[in-house]
Amino acid sequence: MRTLIYEYKQSLRELKKMKEAIEAKPELLEQDIQDKSLINSMISEVEFAIQWMVSGRNPGAMRGADRTGAYTLDPAVLDILPVAPVYKSIARELSSLEKEIIEDALCTLTKREKDVFMLVKVEGITFEYTAELLGITKSSVQTYLERAEKKIENRKNGSLFLVS
Repeated sequence: MRTLIYEYKQSLRELKKMKEAIEAKPELLEQDIQDKSLINSMISEVEFAIQWMVSGRNPGAMRGADRTGAYTLDPAVLDILPVAPVYKSIARELSSLEKEIIEDALCTLTKREKDVFMLVKVEGITFEYTAELLGITKSSVQTYLERAEKKIENRKNGSLFLVS
């Protein structure tokens, strides 16, 4: 869920940049006014979606059923629940050098390969669910993952930066 919220926030930033670019024009044409109106509605919708994902409930709902019951669970509670022991030993903060090494290894991947690699290997999402999220087939997920692993391995063997 954090990944999805992050992506929505990135989209929100891009929309705001587009809006600023239109507002910076000295004279607005009819098309600019229509574009600005469309971008404003998109910003509103993305902000609404982010607020819904963060809070776990419909932000504008005032009915009693929305204020009580399942929606009252604070999303932060989910973050403090015990994690599988496998992940406890792995979870730690990366140093800046480690982050640079990882970025160097991932720099040769296409956006789709990087998305698949991050979802499957980092987030631990299944091939089926990754395929559903990205709108591709399960076999495509496997192909993209194999390509990504091969490129990372080639980069690891050929990069002076990754030699240790």
